[in-house]
Amino acid sequence: MDIFLRSKAYKIVAGDAAQGRLSHAYLLLCPDAASLGGYLRELAALILGSGAQGQERERIARLVAQDRYPDCRFFPAPGEKCGVAEVKELLGACYTKPVENARKVFVLGAVHEMLAAAQNKLLKALEEPPAGVVFLLGAANEYAVLSTVRSRAKKLELHSYPEAEIEAYIRAKYPACPDPAQLAALSGGLPGRADELVAGGSVAAEEEQLLRLVFDLTEEAIPVCARRYTGREEALRALSLLRLLFRDMLMLRLGREDLLLFGGDRRRLSAAAGRYSERALVRAQERIGECERGLRFNAAAAASMEALFHGILEDK
Repeated sequence: MDIFLRSKAYKIVAGDAAQGRLSHAYLLLCPDAASLGGYLRELAALILGSGAQGQERERIARLVAQDRYPDCRFFPAPGEKCGVAEVKELLGACYTKPVENARKVFVLGAVHEMLAAAQNKLLKALEEPPAGVVFLLGAANEYAVLSTVRSRAKKLELHSYPEAEIEAYIRAKYPACPDPAQLAALSGGLPGRADELVAGGSVAAEEEQLLRLVFDLTEEAIPVCARRYTGREEALRALSLLRLLFRDMLMLRLGREDLLLFGGDRRRLSAAAGRYSERALVRAQERIGECERGLRFNAAAAASMEALFHGILEDK
């Protein structure tokens, strides 16, 4: 998680800890749900180790990472959601004294998945926090978190990382990866999505399929094309690839073949680029971004993709 240690969010909490003015609650907003839990563990280790030195700080960080540090609790349990019963357990635990640290940290890793009743139950502790207790809340979607909860925690925002940092992350973590630059471009600046892309292997077949779609796109074909994407994650992956394709098509129109990331048939890519104006290629990337935001706010995948395809044809 070295990439997170350089983020503004991490530096804010590190500064608070160094100056002895830690907030009683932090809310980390990050669309990278796959990485959110790891980021919260890093913050928990930072807070609990802020008064320690050397080997003791390393021991605390190691135990937090292993979920074995007595003064750090994680909710919910792996594979479960945090409901009212879990919040009641948290409330009971947060009023007991720390075992070995000056503080206790309670980590709630997916507040965006908590029902309103559970979030309202949590408000009691957020409004009247026990001394020495810090709550670390994580959410992939700010609007799924009650405004009353958001207002009682210090907000930390982490939207995405620059493409160059994601490429460096991939090269360091996966030295055998053959196309880190391409995967970084597809990741949307999210390490979690980069991990998924690496795990999924080559994207060449999907690229070629979407290139055929872009080349042959017609009003009559749109409903059939859109119905391929029934799942949110499947649609988001396709959107990442489409963004890359339209970007490279624009580079071809601008005569910048040196900036291409597409790994497939360049002749076919050039032919597809010829079907769209430069303005349409720019607008397509904007529409893809709008579609991604809609999917993150739980829009229907197939309907979103159908609207996107119609918009791309309108701009053509």
